[in-house]
Amino acid sequence: MKKAGIYLICLFLTPSLHTFSQELQHQKTTQINGSVGITNNGISIVPSFSLERPATVFNMSISKGRFSFDPEMAFSLDAKPWYSLFWFRYKLSPNQSKFNMNVGTHLGLNYVSMPIPSTKDSLQIQKTDRYFVLELFPRYQVSKHLNMGIYFLRSNGINAGTLHTLHFVTLFTDISQIKLSKKATLGITPQLYYLNIDGHDGYYLTTEISLAWQNFPIIFKSTMNKTFESQVEGSKPFLWNIKLVYPLKGGKISP
Repeated sequence: MKKAGIYLICLFLTPSLHTFSQELQHQKTTQINGSVGITNNGISIVPSFSLERPATVFNMSISKGRFSFDPEMAFSLDAKPWYSLFWFRYKLSPNQSKFNMNVGTHLGLNYVSMPIPSTKDSLQIQKTDRYFVLELFPRYQVSKHLNMGIYFLRSNGINAGTLHTLHFVTLFTDISQIKLSKKATLGITPQLYYLNIDGHDGYYLTTEISLAWQNFPIIFKSTMNKTFESQVEGSKPFLWNIKLVYPLKGGKISP
């Protein structure tokens, strides 16, 4: 079943990758941007899971036309790797359309520290779990400040000992650029979501709040996650964090 699922994902992505290769021949400008953030509690892309200690996250996006490569890497503050995601995304809808549809895939690497058996000292080794992931993200721009949509993510574990299949579906709402004053803006992103891991499921609510000031380099963010009902191992009743994000200066590259 796992091999069949991966085959169907590849089959679904093939037409988009073919269209992408044709578009690249007509695109000239490459856009690069990114950010770095630090948080008191690293919360995963699936917000029911956390590192349970401070972390730093690096994001980068290299886009050309409708295609983008979006790597993301996270580390604990003692420099131990947490996860690495290497996203390849393609925008199916035109740039000026109110309806947007993204399809993406990535190879995800999750790093787990494990004690070495049969040793007296507390020595550990770093185990790397590999995942193949597909995402679909249709959304509609209701107004200048409001976007709504559905986000779907499916993950398949590649090596032995990983989670076999993960389904993550959210009802997505993004309320952005709410003016609190002449210089301060607020953003709120509430999401109701369903999570199923190897037949064990749960229902959750997560909300991200962001606060930014004009001409101030740091964006303040906070994520809160509430579990309503869950059979998923490791789900906690409530998670939260505070995150400081520094957007890196982007640029364009022309041939």
